[in-house]
Amino acid sequence: MRAGIPVLRKPFYGWTIVGVTFLIGATEAGAFQNILSVFLKPMSETFGWSRAVVSGAMAFGSFGAGALSPFIGPFLDRHGPRMVAFWGVLVLSAGLVAMSSANHIWQLYLYFGVGRMVAVGALSLVISVTVSNWFIRQRGRAMGITWLGPRIGSAILPALAQFFIMTQGWRVAWAALGILVFIVSGIPSLLFLRRRPEDIGLLPDGRTSDSNEGEDSDLLQTGKPGSKPSGGDPEWTRAQAIRTSAFWTLTIVCSLAPFAQAGINFHTFPFLTDQGLTEVSSVLILSTMASFGALGAIGWGVLAERFSVKSLLAINGIGSGLVFFLLFVTAKSPFGQSFGNAAIFILAAIHGFMHGGRLPMLSIIWADYYGRSALGSIYGFSSPFRFTANAIGPIFAAFCFDFFGNYDYPFYFFVIMFLALGMISFTIKTPVHSEPKIPMKGI
Repeated sequence: MRAGIPVLRKPFYGWTIVGVTFLIGATEAGAFQNILSVFLKPMSETFGWSRAVVSGAMAFGSFGAGALSPFIGPFLDRHGPRMVAFWGVLVLSAGLVAMSSANHIWQLYLYFGVGRMVAVGALSLVISVTVSNWFIRQRGRAMGITWLGPRIGSAILPALAQFFIMTQGWRVAWAALGILVFIVSGIPSLLFLRRRPEDIGLLPDGRTSDSNEGEDSDLLQTGKPGSKPSGGDPEWTRAQAIRTSAFWTLTIVCSLAPFAQAGINFHTFPFLTDQGLTEVSSVLILSTMASFGALGAIGWGVLAERFSVKSLLAINGIGSGLVFFLLFVTAKSPFGQSFGNAAIFILAAIHGFMHGGRLPMLSIIWADYYGRSALGSIYGFSSPFRFTANAIGPIFAAFCFDFFGNYDYPFYFFVIMFLALGMISFTIKTPVHSEPKIPMKGI
């Protein structure tokens, strides 16, 4: 290097990883509850299916995801996310396209259920594990940007699907959705995803071995292709992690959240139309939730770099419960309708902001507590519990609706689950390695 000539550093490749996982998250939303909820009424009218039967396809996919993810996690730790993401997107998009030809209930379970199984069982794990592997100090903002993807997808895809349903019918809507999913994220996943920065001679957060950044520089070692993760975060094996109380407390927190939110996502659209709102207004409310969820992903992600994540989770859970309670009672009351649904939109925006921030924080706290070396295996081991809860939430609400004729009981129960999530989050303790026992000679 010549004296006086500045060296221009290349942009950190980790931000390319963030961009690709953002796209995966956006298209993964094609298998989310609010997508199927848009198709719920037109398909039910065509085939005479009940809401419980349709929501069963969502549950089937979630149960399958829970069975799949413990195998995906170790694969990600060893081989990286590229092929998992590509084949996951391919299966998801094929399932959505196949839905355009569905005529029997078993086809709904096969096409949508398997697509959802791959989306939430593999692609969600790809997002959380991959971004955590590339960032430590900037993990909050990186995860926040990444989890913008599902929120953007949840804002755009339901509105796009509703447009095609109204203009071309629900069959064309499914096909268009599937094609879009593959175009947006399939090829980028294959071309750009990498396992860890150490695999290509880099360090987390884009740091260099000779950087003079105080204590941070002491935590990081020189990365070499194919090496283990650098220092700077804890190292746990799966066997060690599952012996800690924090693992099981986090698993409970991560199960309460999808139980409530999955039920809300799937049933909000039919609930709002049952209250007399038009389909256009109802889908706009869903898009409002998702749009403000995007802001929440960034906002809560940045806060997670400065404050205790478990405290933020507690605030988020309690706040989500209170806001959704107000949203539910407002939508049922004449007050909400007398203001042209403005109050419903405002509360939906706040609820979306809360939900959008919860997803990145849950990913961050797992990586912060257990490090990067076996994160896929550790996080994947908790997945059956999380996805079982995710499966039960929508079908629980559907059965309650079919039995009672309204959503009062399940929605109030979801409020309680959010409040419980917040209270339990306060009790999470940072895991600590137990001291190894040294055998004494002669004993």
